[in-house]
Amino acid sequence: MTGPERKTPAPRPGDPISRLAGLCPVPDPVIVDGGANKGRITDRFLALFPGCRVAAFEPLPELARKLEKRFAADPRVTVRAQALGPEPGTASLMVLSRRTLSSVLPPTGIHDKYAGQTLRETARIEVPVVRLDAALPGGADIVKLDLQGYELAALRGALGILPRVRLILAETAFLPLYAGQPLFSELRNFLSARGFGFEGLYDPFFDKNGTLVSGDALFTAGPRAEAGRAPLGRSRPGRALTRE
Repeated sequence: MTGPERKTPAPRPGDPISRLAGLCPVPDPVIVDGGANKGRITDRFLALFPGCRVAAFEPLPELARKLEKRFAADPRVTVRAQALGPEPGTASLMVLSRRTLSSVLPPTGIHDKYAGQTLRETARIEVPVVRLDAALPGGADIVKLDLQGYELAALRGALGILPRVRLILAETAFLPLYAGQPLFSELRNFLSARGFGFEGLYDPFFDKNGTLVSGDALFTAGPRAEAGRAPLGRSRPGRALTRE
């Protein structure tokens, strides 16, 4: 395992979702909740932005079904039973005993982060993968990604809509938690090259030696021309999309 990054940002206090809401310049944003899990963050977005629309992506079939049931009566939410990635197709998802840690990348340092807990692979399933700019061609104002090491891969699949995005909140790591996972500096460099500034790091996790391991990184877009936003059509997890 490679060592920690040499330069790490000082974490900021506070809640990243509230901070994100305070920075959003529009009252009715289109929001991507990538790695929607059971819908807790989607619920927060709905409460903070009553006029928003949320595209909730969740590749684990059982969780996608729960999301669809939870938000069945809310036309603001579209559930997509898909993973986000750089190219369309399928991917092998390693399902761990702690479902929120499941990933298309093999777990490595995540075992150290959750030392004392049993993290075992319970299944390996094929899941559909979509590019975000193909799934949501009208763009989005806010993109939140919690993809267990696959955040940068998902952003590479969003190049077509990044010019319309205002805020990005992405889980990031300073030590590799999954094999092949890009670390914070690579994420920051990628977004900086596309006009996004690093606003701050929230919810940091430190190991027993005080080394910063992971956190949620918030990025803001520079001044951009207004772009039209296409309607966010409601869809259900498709049966052809067999598959957190």
